[in-house]
Amino acid sequence: MKHSLLCSAIALSLFGCGGSSSDSENTPSQPQNTAPSLSGVANNTVKALQSTTVTLEMSDNESDALTFTIEDKPQWVTVDLSENTATLTLAPDFFDIGSHELALNVSDGELSQAYSLTVEVDDNPEQWRDDISLSRAELRGAWSNSTNDFNIVFNGYDAGALIIDDTMKQFDYELNNSATAVNLAVDPALCGPYCEREQQAATLRAVAESDSQLRIHVEGLEQNYTVNMAKRSAPSVEKAYSTDELVLGSSSLGQLEINTESNLEAKFYLPNQYYKSAGIVGTYDGEILDVNEVIINGPLSYYSDKADVIFSQHFYKKTSGGIKEITLGRNVNYVEPLFIDDNFIVYDIVHSGEVLSSLDGHSVDDFDGLAPLLTDYASLSAQYRLNQVAPPALSFGDKYIGRLVGEHIINDTVFLKAVEVIFDTATELTIPFTVPHAEEPYELPVTYEIGPNQLTLNYQESEVEVAFFQNHKGDTLIASDMSQSPKWVTPFIAIQEQQPLSVQSFAGVYEHITDAYYKSDVYYSVFHSDGTLGYRLLADGPLDEVELSEETTHFWGVHDSRVVFIEYDSCSQATNFAECLSLVKRADADNLFTYVQSLTPLSTGAESTIFNYSSYYGGWTNSESDSVSNTAVNSLRQLKKH
Repeated sequence: MKHSLLCSAIALSLFGCGGSSSDSENTPSQPQNTAPSLSGVANNTVKALQSTTVTLEMSDNESDALTFTIEDKPQWVTVDLSENTATLTLAPDFFDIGSHELALNVSDGELSQAYSLTVEVDDNPEQWRDDISLSRAELRGAWSNSTNDFNIVFNGYDAGALIIDDTMKQFDYELNNSATAVNLAVDPALCGPYCEREQQAATLRAVAESDSQLRIHVEGLEQNYTVNMAKRSAPSVEKAYSTDELVLGSSSLGQLEINTESNLEAKFYLPNQYYKSAGIVGTYDGEILDVNEVIINGPLSYYSDKADVIFSQHFYKKTSGGIKEITLGRNVNYVEPLFIDDNFIVYDIVHSGEVLSSLDGHSVDDFDGLAPLLTDYASLSAQYRLNQVAPPALSFGDKYIGRLVGEHIINDTVFLKAVEVIFDTATELTIPFTVPHAEEPYELPVTYEIGPNQLTLNYQESEVEVAFFQNHKGDTLIASDMSQSPKWVTPFIAIQEQQPLSVQSFAGVYEHITDAYYKSDVYYSVFHSDGTLGYRLLADGPLDEVELSEETTHFWGVHDSRVVFIEYDSCSQATNFAECLSLVKRADADNLFTYVQSLTPLSTGAESTIFNYSSYYGGWTNSESDSVSNTAVNSLRQLKKH
């Protein structure tokens, strides 16, 4: 009997205990709660400074009381609830442009249902403002969009940098008369004050503003840009290397280090566009580097105790006529880092000027062009950031492009800027110096050690540290003698085996690509198959469209796997290259003045070839010592054959 009662009790909850029960079939089932739902959810598009409404209907099978929420609701979205209807008002402004996912939720207190509502906020140029005034003080600093792929840097004077994706260009700027637009003059490449290429005119203006952002519109570049930008905080500064150029030849290696005693090694541009290489030591307060000491590399005049940088220039006297040479000084006031990320570094070196020599009773205004050289001046440096890397794997016996030695003297010849190196073994290398008319290159054997971070050369009874770097494009560069200042970097590229040279295979029209980095002008050379050459001729337009000049200036030929060319004036009695080369060799042996040039192909790409360009100046007479010396200079040139 007790067993039967227990079985009946369990059956009430389990709907059976070893069989069916007629009692359980008559027990009413409990209603099951279902989640509420939301209708009217659809993607919406709205323009900035306009509004639209979205009506959503909530429903619930059990007619429970419902709640409606939006997670992290933007300020430009308002919600009005009336019974089971939610009315959303969307009223974005220019700083809400973009795609937004609104996370909606409807709940009956027990169960809930999530929905996603996409809202596209579009630009509205008809509502752009044209009365937003700007100032240098407001613009000064770095501005970036939310994804940091569009950046503009302004100094407080008249220069800046434009960084779009992985490209940086420098510009000059000025405000228009109403201060509602910024006129930009953009360099086509990052080539600094020495650019001779035509600048690109562009205009920047603010079309909307908020407490912390500007919406800017830029016209005149390769395309127009309209972006929302916020000013970046002062950059976080650490030890960083950089270079101001990504050209084929050597470029300066800058170093910025912030610690107890901060320092900067950099080019220091003067108002007249000349520059000095300087080491600047100071104290960093989180925004600027207050300068304690400036060390200028290179000889200084007797005014060196009066200014950081000294230079002389001739000025025309407006009042009485005539020319006077005046010595000027520049003193570095402070350095301001403006922008630093993984790829680029931008900073200002701010300095002021003074007159160091006598004006003979005249005033500064009496001399044409003198006053601008005395004002405060900001030397903006826009640099590519470099990352120091471990020495790459080396193929022993192969030749590489790279400068390890700046100067070397063999007998009475000074060799400058060797651009090739052969790693013979893990401990020995050879640096060849090319002399255009010599039978073989002069070779300098050097022992070295491979360390985790650098190569150490045992050169001229001293140790020279050689470091490797990579830029944001992944190119490898090499810096010789890291203990010296200034430092220089050159590309480090494996040299390819070249096809044998002949006059017939090399003859043709070549465009000088290296020059195009700095100049708008196009230069070309025509190597005629008869052994005559028109060298570095100026084209009056794109080379493919100009009528080539028939002017010739040199004899040329192939000599010891390189193209050698000699000016007509150096062998005026010659009628062909062989005779000219023979006369030049004889003059060199007799210590007479000699000038010869050559091109040795090193690496051939799809459209151009990298050459070792060698120039030899022989027979220089030193009047003080009554001796004769020679100079051979090696550098890199890039030419494109048309």
